[in-house]
Formats: sequence, structure tokens, C-alpha cells
Amino acid sequence: MDAETIKEKANSADENITFTDDACEALTQVPDFAMDMAINHMVNAAKDQGVDTIDPEFLNANNPMG
Repeated sequence: MDAETIKEKANSADENITFTDDACEALTQVPDFAMDMAINHMVNAAKDQGVDTIDPEFLNANNPMG
């Protein structure tokens, strides 16, 4: 999945949470079948932590795969 498609999908997941362009580019490494799960995981983690912008550092810090 390309970064632009990911950005549209990710930024529509929750109106209060924004994914940066760099975060969406990083998410291109996620297999398409797991993308919804990855986006939902990050949105939930952001909500839990009171974060409104998801960037690559946030992705790395909250990556369930290590």
C-alpha cells in the first residue's frame, strides 16, 4: 500500500489523531492485510497516551513487533 493511501486511511481512523507523512511512509512496510490492525493499534495507543500526532518515533515506541 502506498503512503498516500495509508495517509487517507490512517487520518480517517480518528478525527482527533493525525499521522504525519513520515509515519505513513514508515507504515508502507506493513503488509496490506495487517494495515487496519496496525492503524487501530497506533490510534488506541495514542488515545491511551494523550497523543494527537503519530510520527515515526511514536510508531517505533509503540511497535508491538519490537
